[in-house]
Amino acid sequence: MTSAPSTAFLPPGLLERLGGLELIAKTVVRGFQAGIHRSPLRGAGEDFAKHRDYQQGDDVRYLDWKLYGRTDRLYVREFEERSNLQAFVVVDTSASMEYAGAGGVTKLRYASYVAAALAHLMIGAGDSVGLAAFGAEARLLLAPRARSGHLHDLLLSLERLAPGGSEGAADVLDRVGVTMRRGGRVILISDLLEDDGGEALAAAAGRLRARGDEVMVLRVLTPEESGEAAPDAGLFFDPEHPAREVPATPRLDPGYARRVGAYYAALADRLRQRGVEYVPLSTEQPVEQALVAWVNRRRGA
Repeated sequence: MTSAPSTAFLPPGLLERLGGLELIAKTVVRGFQAGIHRSPLRGAGEDFAKHRDYQQGDDVRYLDWKLYGRTDRLYVREFEERSNLQAFVVVDTSASMEYAGAGGVTKLRYASYVAAALAHLMIGAGDSVGLAAFGAEARLLLAPRARSGHLHDLLLSLERLAPGGSEGAADVLDRVGVTMRRGGRVILISDLLEDDGGEALAAAAGRLRARGDEVMVLRVLTPEESGEAAPDAGLFFDPEHPAREVPATPRLDPGYARRVGAYYAALADRLRQRGVEYVPLSTEQPVEQALVAWVNRRRGA
């Protein structure tokens, strides 16, 4: 499996100059599809049910030629259509998502790019997609639908998201579980900066998995936060708890990146133990490239 060359992908800062999310989503999906042959986010489609004798007027596309070769009789394959899969994209709009690295887009904007592209892919595959958010409060913004015009409504809702608050993810995940049909898909996009280290989040995600839902957690972080491009000396504070000021020099602190890595590694372990997929993303990476890399990792696994 080969991906499109990295030069074909637009950096997030340049992607932002295209305009609204509708055009950005189309651009990302086009780049993604150029780098991958088949999306792992396929719709439910149809299940083979049984054979029956061919009758004049039947669609010849459904003739089973292999069976004809063995029996010298014409049979038609009948399919049972499955109901379309229900999915929710859950976006973190807490205050920490307003942070942007040097020359980059905010984590919330990057999360919106990813959410828009995935919604575009899933609705295109025939799935019903809903939208939820958490930050100031847990909000179910749009119920899962696949009708014409729903993608436009979903992208418009994403455009209107604004950062604020410090609400964790657990409540909104539980509310999604109550609303959504069992056996669906939940995609959480967040920086995962949770006050309890993510224990409540992991427990809520585990409850969704116990229902039979597919759960993916996409962690969005800037290079400065991850330690890849740690900032110089300064007075730092948590935007969700602005009174907690900490003087620090992350660039000169050899343990900074290690502590950040340990936090996310522990949270990733909690999620994986519950059967939840964990995907680290960087706001520096082109969205199309990140999605292609994710799909290739999935297939390799």
